[in-house]
Amino acid sequence: MKRAIYLEAIKQQTGLTKKAIDQVIDCYFTILTTTLKTNQKASITNFGTFTLKPTKPFTYFSPVDGSTLSTLGINKIYFSSSKALLKKVAR
Repeated sequence: MKRAIYLEAIKQQTGLTKKAIDQVIDCYFTILTTTLKTNQKASITNFGTFTLKPTKPFTYFSPVDGSTLSTLGINKIYFSSSKALLKKVAR
């Protein structure tokens, strides 16, 4: 689903304006991102947990020029759903 569809659905259920809803969503994602950066873990009750895990640096061979390149590693975000969410979406 696109963001506009979510905004419309929330507007119908709450009666708030799309602009206010959009600001709340942006603020929430900013807080979630900041929490992941600092704590490397963000948990949402009855939804799940986001975990930030860094990967190890590695080297690989470039067949284009025959040199060896190295990476610094990256941060990956993993999501683990809660049992309550799994029950809600179970068939």
